[in-house]
This record gives sequence, C-alpha cells and structure tokens, in this order.
Amino acid sequence: MPTSDQQGKDWARSAIERLRPGTVVDIGPGEGTYAHLARDVTPDCRWIGVEAWAPYAQDFGLHDIYDWLIISDVRHVDPYTIERDPDLVIIGDVLEHMTQLEARGVLARLRDWAHHVLVSVPLAHHDQDAVGGNWFEIHREHWSSAQMRRELGPGLIEAHEGDVLGYYLWSAEKAARGRR
Repeated sequence: MPTSDQQGKDWARSAIERLRPGTVVDIGPGEGTYAHLARDVTPDCRWIGVEAWAPYAQDFGLHDIYDWLIISDVRHVDPYTIERDPDLVIIGDVLEHMTQLEARGVLARLRDWAHHVLVSVPLAHHDQDAVGGNWFEIHREHWSSAQMRRELGPGLIEAHEGDVLGYYLWSAEKAARGRR
C-alpha cells in the first residue's frame, strides 16, 4: 500500500532531524509519508522522490510534495543521475516488494552512493498482493531484524525495532571506520 504503519515514525522523524540533511532522496514515497513527516524539520533540504508507480504522482500530489520527482523503479536507475552526493536516502517499506537478492543489490548501490541510508522494513510478515493494479505492491520476501542487521553490517549506527516495523540507520562514515 502507498502508506505505512505509524509505528516508529517519531523515531524516524527524530533521526532525520538529527542528521540535518541538505538533500534527501526518498525511494518509494507512496503517498509522501516521509516528506510529510519530516519536511518541516529540514527547512533548507531538497527532497527528491523516486516512485515506481506513476499513478501515485497524481493520486497523492507528489509533484507538489517533492522538489523533484522521478518515476522509475529503483532497481533500474543509476543513482548518480538523481543526485551526485545525497546526505540521506530513505528506503521505507520498499525492500519487501523485491526478492532479497534484488534488495541486497539495491542496498549495496545505495550504500555506495549516500552518506546515510534509512531503511524501514516490516518485521511482521504480511502477505500482500497487487493493490489497485499496482504490481509493485506485492510482498515478495520478508526481512527479519537479524537479516537486516547483518546486511547493513558495521555501518549500522542506530536501529529502532517494534513488533510491526524495524528502522535501521546506516552511515558511510561508520562503515569506513569499521573496514579499517
């Protein structure tokens, strides 16, 4: 669905505010959840949305919510054509719509590209088919907390896990220190 459970949203807002990003790239914004959540605490920030399902742009007024909106599947876009050096990439409730192999590839590219990556994934398994004709909404694979923590490795700087959603904040700087 183009929306997300409210669990952990206060934590996510606080994390975004603490980072004070100059540029946020929101992958899979749906109805614009994270821009609505934190745009007021990032007043000088440029918000870019990357949405796979074109009808959401009109359905949710995404062109009015984001400074720039790209209609593309993140699996098939070169991130450097979006922004050279983003401070924060949010990929909220998106990875469960891909196979884990695809999601790992996306996460690897995002980590190579961004200073910080904020990941939100459902921790409770919920089957979901296409919604309103949108095949991107199908839940393909589930992520556990342990899997996500392993995937993000030494760059993981914070996590907030509830019974519905898990949030994971990754930092390129911490990852680099962990490799030394």
